[in-house]
Amino acid sequence: MIHTVAAGIFYGAGLGAVLGWASRLALKKTLGSSSAVFFSVFVSGLLARLAALIAAVCLLRHKIYIIIIAFAAAMILVQMAFELVPLDKNGTKRNS
Repeated sequence: MIHTVAAGIFYGAGLGAVLGWASRLALKKTLGSSSAVFFSVFVSGLLARLAALIAAVCLLRHKIYIIIIAFAAAMILVQMAFELVPLDKNGTKRNS
């Protein structure tokens, strides 16, 4: 399925977009919740994205290294793009 560097970048970016969007959606839903709930969702999302990266690299272990590196880099960079925009425009509301 992934035999070229361009395909590795394409599929890595696609998987990164799906995981980044899902993580952002989950964090946005729990933004107003207590800190314990928010941080448990944050850590769960981080571990899920790490597990997806490890699984993808394990599936690509028989490919040449440049495809694996391109896939992982595209996946990580696209996920980071979802984190560049703040979740809440006004910041957290405080009672002060």
